[in-house]
Amino acid sequence: MDERVAEQPYAPSRVDLRAIIAGVGIMVGGVVLSVIGATAVSHYTPSPRSAPNNAVRPRIAGPIQRTAPPLELEAFMREKEERLHGRGVDRATGEPFIPIEEAMKAMAAEAPKGGRQ
Repeated sequence: MDERVAEQPYAPSRVDLRAIIAGVGIMVGGVVLSVIGATAVSHYTPSPRSAPNNAVRPRIAGPIQRTAPPLELEAFMREKEERLHGRGVDRATGEPFIPIEEAMKAMAAEAPKGGRQ
C-alpha cells in the first residue's frame, strides 16, 4: 500500500495482474480439456457416426382399441358410487364397506370431545 494513505480495513488491495492471468488461464485450460474430452468420448465410443439418421426405430405397439369406452367408464363410475354410498363386501379382498356418511359419523363419534389431545 501507499505509505501516504492510512490503511483502512475495507479499502481494496492492489490488483495483481499475474493473478488475473492465472485465473483466465485456468478457465481457458478447463474449456480446452472439456472439448478434448468430449471429442475423445464421441470418437472412441462404439456408436454409428451418422446416428440417429440411420438408427433403427423401435417397434411400439399401437394403442389398445376399446370397443365401448363410454360403457366401460359408466360401469367404473357406477362401481365407485356403489362403493362410496352402498353397503356390502369387497369381492376381491373380502372387506366390508359402509356408506361414506355413516363412516364419517362413526369416526366423529369416536373422536375425543374438545378437539385434539
